Amino acid sequence: MSHLGWSDFARGRHVPGGGHAWFDGSPEELLDLVQERWPQRRPGVGRTDLEAVVVVPVPADRFVAGTVLVDENTPLFAALERRQPHEEPFIRVTADGPREPARYAAVVLYSAATLLENDGTRSGDFAWEVVSLQASAVPEEPMHPITMARNYLEKPGGTYAPYTAQQFAEAIWYWSRRVPACSPISPPGAKRENREGDRGERNGEHQQEAPE
Repeated sequence: MSHLGWSDFARGRHVPGGGHAWFDGSPEELLDLVQERWPQRRPGVGRTDLEAVVVVPVPADRFVAGTVLVDENTPLFAALERRQPHEEPFIRVTADGPREPARYAAVVLYSAATLLENDGTRSGDFAWEVVSLQASAVPEEPMHPITMARNYLEKPGGTYAPYTAQQFAEAIWYWSRRVPACSPISPPGAKRENREGDRGERNGEHQQEAPE
């Protein structure tokens, strides 16, 4: 059994230009970083030991954040989505705006046994699998409340963790001003286009599709 590996879930989500954080390097290079920083791992949110879920801090210089800090002028778009085919749908809100700087980064890994909880699956013969990449402007980015609820309620795709009311409240407050980016990051030095007309069309499309 290999010590570390990528989950299919993380490999498909954390891709360049997508709506999640990503690492500007090969999957193997990221695993090398995690292995190097393995002694610095800490329990995942809602965990008290290093047996099931761990968070490994890594240098942020090669990471790109996936979040936009919104204000009154930020275009927002809503759609009903599923993370995976067997999971329940949820309303996902994204924003067209500049991504936050990636000043801090970490990698979340699940143990082989934890991945099999709640009818889960493993992606290979690994002791630990990468399930999420974190890149943010703050040292301790809270887990998204929807993810926390999925885990706490043991919904399909979730893994139970006993989060506290304080952890839920901090997550809700943090994510009340942040949403995933819906547009690819621009190359360094590129000039952002004026897309007011396009934004109006997209807002109309999503208002029509979004459930009431």
